[in-house]
Amino acid sequence: MNEDRRNDENCGEREFRSGFVAIIGKPNAGKSTLLNRLVGGKIAIVSPKPQTTRDSILGILSDESFQIVFVDTPGLIESRNLLNRCLIDSTALAVKEVDLAYHIVDIADPKPETPAIKNLVRKLSAPRILVANKIDRLPKPFDPSSIQPVEKDIAYTDLIGISALQGDNVPLLIRKTVSLLPEGPLYFDPEQMSDRDLRFLSAEIVREKAFELLGQEIPYSLAVQVEEFKERPEDKDYIRAVIYVERESQKGMVIGAGGNMLKQIGSLARPDIEELVGKPVFLELWVKVRKNWTKKETDLRHFGYFPKKNKE
Repeated sequence: MNEDRRNDENCGEREFRSGFVAIIGKPNAGKSTLLNRLVGGKIAIVSPKPQTTRDSILGILSDESFQIVFVDTPGLIESRNLLNRCLIDSTALAVKEVDLAYHIVDIADPKPETPAIKNLVRKLSAPRILVANKIDRLPKPFDPSSIQPVEKDIAYTDLIGISALQGDNVPLLIRKTVSLLPEGPLYFDPEQMSDRDLRFLSAEIVREKAFELLGQEIPYSLAVQVEEFKERPEDKDYIRAVIYVERESQKGMVIGAGGNMLKQIGSLARPDIEELVGKPVFLELWVKVRKNWTKKETDLRHFGYFPKKNKE
């Protein structure tokens, strides 16, 4: 507990609240958009395609009296696919000891919640807030009674309607979150926005642009790794990223005729990476085949998707 923290000169001791908050929801519910809105910067990639997020990413929001560490999780779907099973297991581990959870739902989505999400939320021991996203699509003012409980046996501490895209009611969500967190330490440097380094975030941006430009199937067979990241004070930083696919035919589609598709991916990714890094970068992209990597435990471990068991 931070007992040395003080209020302004005319105030006494101020309690400092901190904790971990999981963001759980279906694919495309708006989890990553909300995370970016909460921390005030882009650390999670966003795409209209479901299951863009594969890794649990920490987003950090700090103030004089609190620090909230948000845990963004993949959108879970029921599948026998090894990659999807790994995502479910990794998410369960990531949210096991959080202090609070957001169960985010898309108010415009008529489909019922997935069993994987319901089971995960039901098993949480932490308080839960039902976050009804995309209220910008509803008539104003927002009526909370218009949102039906996802499951009658799941108890929620509160229900808050927001627009992650527009920012409606996000400050209210933050205030409510702080009130529910325990007194605690400063887990990260207050200037830090994420636990991930520039290599990881740059790779995610490249993957986001590939999701935007490629067809329905290829993105789900695609992984990106930054193999070299050179900071050059007197020149552009150099980044070499490799896009991995499962089959030779996919490699040709990612490269495109005359390398056109790969150039488009690079052209879209570069400005976002430069904004992240804070200076111009030279981005070099390569495409390699790693046959059937989504079906092999060794490859899933290589790309960091296999759940890491907590050390006792």
